[in-house]
Amino acid sequence: MKRGFYDVFIKTCALNPSKIAVRQYKNGTYNIYTYSELYGVCEYISQNLLQLKCNKDVIGLLTERNVIVPCVIAAVHKCCNTFMFLDPSQSAETILNDLKLKIIIIIKNNDNDTDFKLFDKKPDKIISVFNYSILFYKQDANCNLLSKGCISGHSFIAVTSGSTGERKLIQVPVQCIQPNIDDLTKLFSIQSNDVIYFSTPLTFDPSMIEILLACKNGASLLIAPEKIDILFPKNQENSITVWQTTPSKFFQYSDGEIQNTILSASSTLKILALGGEPLNGINRLRKFKHLNNITRIFTLYGVTEMSCWACVAELELNKMIIDREVPLGNCLSETQVHIDTENSNSNSGKIILVSNTRKCVVLNSGNNGEECSLKFIDTGDIGEVTQGTIYYRGRKDDTIKRFGNKVNLQFIENNIMEHSGLKTCSCIWLPKLMLLVVYFSSETVSCQELSEYIKSKLEDKYWPDKIIKVDNLPINAHGKTSKLILSKMFEGDLTALKMNSPSLAFQQELTLLLRNKFVIDEIKDKTFFSIGGTSFLAITLCNKLSLVYPQLGSLILPYLIANNNTLQDIIQVIEKEYIHEKKNSKKRTRRPDSRSKRFAYNQSMKEILEKNKAFVQFEELWKYDTGKCVDASPTLYVTKQKVFVTVSSHSGKILVVDAVTGNIQGTMKLNSRIEASIFCFDNGAKGHCGVVGSYDGTITCFTLENCEEIWKINIGSMIKSKATCCNGMLYVASYDGAIRCIDIKNGDIIHTIQITKQAISADLVLAKNYYILVGALSGVCAAIDTRTKSVAWRGKLSSPVFASPTLYDDDKYVVFVEVSGKLHCRSVEKGVKVWKYQGAKGNIFSSLYIRNLEALQWQFVFGCHDNRVYSVTVKNFHPSLQWRTEVTSPVYATPCCLDDRLLIAVSTNGKLCAINSDCGTILSEYQFPNDTFSSPVVFDNKIYIGCRNDFLYCIKYLVNL
Repeated sequence: MKRGFYDVFIKTCALNPSKIAVRQYKNGTYNIYTYSELYGVCEYISQNLLQLKCNKDVIGLLTERNVIVPCVIAAVHKCCNTFMFLDPSQSAETILNDLKLKIIIIIKNNDNDTDFKLFDKKPDKIISVFNYSILFYKQDANCNLLSKGCISGHSFIAVTSGSTGERKLIQVPVQCIQPNIDDLTKLFSIQSNDVIYFSTPLTFDPSMIEILLACKNGASLLIAPEKIDILFPKNQENSITVWQTTPSKFFQYSDGEIQNTILSASSTLKILALGGEPLNGINRLRKFKHLNNITRIFTLYGVTEMSCWACVAELELNKMIIDREVPLGNCLSETQVHIDTENSNSNSGKIILVSNTRKCVVLNSGNNGEECSLKFIDTGDIGEVTQGTIYYRGRKDDTIKRFGNKVNLQFIENNIMEHSGLKTCSCIWLPKLMLLVVYFSSETVSCQELSEYIKSKLEDKYWPDKIIKVDNLPINAHGKTSKLILSKMFEGDLTALKMNSPSLAFQQELTLLLRNKFVIDEIKDKTFFSIGGTSFLAITLCNKLSLVYPQLGSLILPYLIANNNTLQDIIQVIEKEYIHEKKNSKKRTRRPDSRSKRFAYNQSMKEILEKNKAFVQFEELWKYDTGKCVDASPTLYVTKQKVFVTVSSHSGKILVVDAVTGNIQGTMKLNSRIEASIFCFDNGAKGHCGVVGSYDGTITCFTLENCEEIWKINIGSMIKSKATCCNGMLYVASYDGAIRCIDIKNGDIIHTIQITKQAISADLVLAKNYYILVGALSGVCAAIDTRTKSVAWRGKLSSPVFASPTLYDDDKYVVFVEVSGKLHCRSVEKGVKVWKYQGAKGNIFSSLYIRNLEALQWQFVFGCHDNRVYSVTVKNFHPSLQWRTEVTSPVYATPCCLDDRLLIAVSTNGKLCAINSDCGTILSEYQFPNDTFSSPVVFDNKIYIGCRNDFLYCIKYLVNL
């Protein structure tokens, strides 16, 4: 294309002179203009440009979308100039002061005043075409934008929206955008009878895609208001077939408009291409697209720095459930996409666009023009690679730090949009206020309903401080949701909070924070943690209140996290403090600086948290290689002479270590993997022994002193459960659903008790020296009476049991944990149901740690797959959540105590956390080198634990108060 867009334009005009080039809707009529008519206008404009003697300059075009636009840009290229669309909504003189353009063309409708002055100067030339006036201005500008390292050849200048950073001027050569036109022509099957909706603002570079797609293929552009009955009239001759737009603009249409017209069975729309921002709306598309609708829906990804599109994906709605399943798509011609994961431990990283030919130039002041002519463009976006497919995961600045927790705004939006009743949503972070706010639009969903949905779906670190419903989200000039406008909108929202007293503000924000419909009067005698609060939520609540009452947050934070104050206590503290403050307010002579208030609050909050921390130091004393992963939990066995710690491995190796000295007592190797923990016991004359089952069904008994085998049998069924012993008999559960009673001295099987037809994985537990408690993967929970060698009672839960049964209150009660997240308490002897807790938000594989707090009150601590450690208190047989603490990955290992104030819990990613047992605050952390499923055991000041890097570890800890 020696003359750029002009060559494309005149070729189409020659081949399709009578075809309709532009349809323009005005006053109820669709006016049509043929390619031959536009060709004449183009030549007329180019003659006038030549008279102005402009060559290789930048010509500014100040106009709305109209029939003249294709003619003007073709004429500009014919005269060897570059064009740039200027935003008509802004002050032309302000723009031109910055750009110093030599030629300005303004297109005005003759219905309006054409006596237009620019810098108090009348136009150098005026011509009239189709009821339009074209005004030419020649400026005395010494600076040429194209003198700054530009690429020679025909081009246009695009301006980034500024929604993701500083606005940039980008020189786009025609050869950069031409591969897009060729690819999309084929992909969209553009024909000369297509009607392409000319909807994109001219200052947004995708507008050139619409113009060029039409002009290359002899199709027509429709210029019309964004009203459905105009875009899809009953007379389908002028009905659109190709529509490129942003998701934000498209999803502003009502459910009825999308279902009954745009994606209906009779719709003429052949192509819907959504790009420019993340696509959040798969639910609506899938819900409202008629089975007989012909529309093919695409998502487009690209950046202005490599105008226009880099990737495209056709959406198969029947294969997609959530927005996070929308792929980035396949690369368009002369473009590659690279995900930079070098500085990441995951499959996510920066999206880098690569091209040897599609090179644009940044023309911003102070730039030498070389930055964007390089091969690589860092888009500022994050991509995730899963099984060879790239998915968009937001921008780098979408991941924010919220009170020490990393939170991804795009992740929140994706999850919220899974609600079928939502049209659009946007999540914004206000860093100065430290607030997370969600705006949404919906025809049916209320703020309260969305609040409850978010609470049920997301962890508390993702819960917004405020949820606000709007008719439509505000969009910027390019049609993208404007988070800048949303941020400004929120400033007025704080006014309502200021109208409340401090006490009422606390109560109002408490109910909003926890997303519950409780009545304050009904919970005034409860603590913050007992109604679902956490340390993180306490800080969030105090931060929100401090925006209006700067001292209130630091005042109530210690009362909230101490967990020994009722809500009524806290309300009384607030009222007492602020009545006193009101009395003294008249004495104040000046208002404190708001920044100093904020600083004071942050400082006091930090001090309060520090005072509640007992820092724990960890030090590795020794480790031993077992040959393969150690998923089994170590067993600690204390005798008068020694303390043994013993563990088994997937390698089949058994290791026994002196827990005090760290010296190896002995090792032995079995022929099968071992995942079960070792049961230790006193075997009389044969000394202290251990027994363990393995994957191939072998049960081995050995001495702890030197690991010598005493006996070995095979039962023919996999064993993952820890055995137990009663009255000289060993009880072992296996994957055939049976428990075998074995003579502990010689390994003879005495009898077999069939519990269930499915596997038993949980450890067996002995109660009252008579009862063996068992939970199975079938959901069966049962007790065996060893005196009668039969099942004393049997119950059925709704999901599998992986966790070991846990006893409390002198073996009167046993708690079974089912994987779905419910805790069931039954009496040991008869299996009577006592209480049930079902407040966990994920699957549970961890067993319970139990601590007696006071008479008739116990604390139950367990890990959960939702990345949390839970503490549930049971008082007078009534369970309630005391606290829940988020860690960095799921917790399969059973928590245990260091002392009466400190717990430890280990998440699957190998991170050990020391936790305040009263309030759940994480005090210190220690990182193992690999995943960890083994549960820790503690003796003296040492922690013993297995790791998936094949080692058994001994970690010394020191508590510094």
